[in-house]
Amino acid sequence: MLIRLFIILIILSVSACKENGSEQSATSTLTETQEYSSSTEIQGQTAAGLKGTDDNANGIRDDIDQLIEQKFSYTPSVKRAAEQEARALQQFMEAKTKEAAIKGAEQIARATRCTFKILSDPIRDYEKRQALSKELEAWTTNTKERLSHYLASSQLISGSYFMQQVEPFCD
Repeated sequence: MLIRLFIILIILSVSACKENGSEQSATSTLTETQEYSSSTEIQGQTAAGLKGTDDNANGIRDDIDQLIEQKFSYTPSVKRAAEQEARALQQFMEAKTKEAAIKGAEQIARATRCTFKILSDPIRDYEKRQALSKELEAWTTNTKERLSHYLASSQLISGSYFMQQVEPFCD
């Protein structure tokens, strides 16, 4: 008897959600997300070594600059957060000592906190944050050499801990 009552309550609550327009909001969220995770026309730098080319000397490889410009520039603050994360990932990947790797990991954590501050809606902005982090990490480690260095940096900080940064998170 209790199980039947529970099932009826679930069915009623699900049907009530559809009447409140959740179907429409889910569709609009899906459309927004598709805009930010569509494929890109940019060719990644695969022959320029570990650091790649950085013609404007901003600490971000040129191919990743183009990616940010194309996919993560829908607001100036999101663009700055993406650039901060790209610099932090590059710094972490290039680390040769445990101290440098920890500093890079702290910068990644700080950049992630910045992204969460800028894209703060836990539901609407979730997919945008995921796309930003995943794509920047994938593009940063897009060659065997870069991935090997990134994994080596991860091993350097294995077992380490560090404090979370106090504000400000964003550069």
